[in-house]
Amino acid sequence: MNPGQGKRKGRKREKYTTEHVPLEFPSCLVCGKDSTGIHFGVYSCEACKTFFRRSLLRQTPYKCDKNDNCPIDAGIQKGARSCPACRLQKCVDCGMSKDGVRQGRYTMTQRTNVILEVQKLRESGSALLRETVQNDEQLLSEQSRTSTKISSSGSSSNSSIQDKEILDLSKDIQRTSIMLGDEESAVSCDLSSPDNPSDVLRSIMTAYGYLEHFTKFLTDREIRDLLEDGKSKYVDKTNLFGKLDYLPKEQYNDFYEKTQIDVDGRKKLLSEGKYEFMKMANDLVKFSKNIPFFCDLDIEDQKALLKGSHFEFFTILLHRSMDLDTEMCISYTGKVLSLDEACPYTDKQTMLRWAEFSRDVCKLCLSPEELALVLGICITFRGKLKRQVRT
Repeated sequence: MNPGQGKRKGRKREKYTTEHVPLEFPSCLVCGKDSTGIHFGVYSCEACKTFFRRSLLRQTPYKCDKNDNCPIDAGIQKGARSCPACRLQKCVDCGMSKDGVRQGRYTMTQRTNVILEVQKLRESGSALLRETVQNDEQLLSEQSRTSTKISSSGSSSNSSIQDKEILDLSKDIQRTSIMLGDEESAVSCDLSSPDNPSDVLRSIMTAYGYLEHFTKFLTDREIRDLLEDGKSKYVDKTNLFGKLDYLPKEQYNDFYEKTQIDVDGRKKLLSEGKYEFMKMANDLVKFSKNIPFFCDLDIEDQKALLKGSHFEFFTILLHRSMDLDTEMCISYTGKVLSLDEACPYTDKQTMLRWAEFSRDVCKLCLSPEELALVLGICITFRGKLKRQVRT
């Protein structure tokens, strides 16, 4: 018997891997929005976590001008900035404290308990009736196709790779439709005709409540801290790796065709922007449906107005998210970016002019009501439309 005959030749066992599924948490106990985990002892979102942390470091106490009884629930607070004094009190009432800071990773037991709790909340709540609304889908599809052009406003003729990337993005967005349920019936086009200016304002503020940009409930100081923190990280990155400018589109496309390597990260940025565009388009349609008489227009006229106003709409809406001093910005969903890397298809000077315009809008110190009215005017303004809207 040969020495090697008794040994069995075995194949190398393949590495066992599992697909990571993001853990879903119950809603924020303070404001009701999606939470990101347990912060300071309770389930809370990033905004409330950041607010409470800064409140602990604050030297002077907050003061409420409305008898310490301001609503903080997101469902009631839509269209207005939350009172910091009442917001802090609700954080404390919900159980947030500096002693509640958790350390370490989630154990399997904790993870299982979170999943069971989320399932229990889903089952106990009334099941939402979800249906696809054809007109909404048409509006969203049209708006989504134009929204993707925000990222390529600086170029008039994209190459085949860029076109394919944006086309794929548009197709993915087009498959998204607005889903309405029992709790969101206000989105439907059944508004009664307003009889006086107060009714108009009420309708516009209802519309404004459907806009869920990241900076909506943040104070100017909280936004400033986020931008400065992002600037610090960007400077550290450039000091370590150098300034990583985007390649000219022709050079990028030639390199990508040969190597299939996303050398400057623009493909990754477009992929991450997929949810961003879907969210923006969805919120824009919801806003427009609560503008008085907007739903009385022909569907093609509605599409034309949205298509012609989407860029100005979001430029005005996100005016607090662009900062000329730090040359940083905060995206609709909360991603902090340098103006140098915010968009591979827009030159730096265009982004700086955008930031200058945002600074001018900030000087107006618009209240939520004033901002909502300006946004409504922005959508219904017909000055640049080639199509004649029937009134």
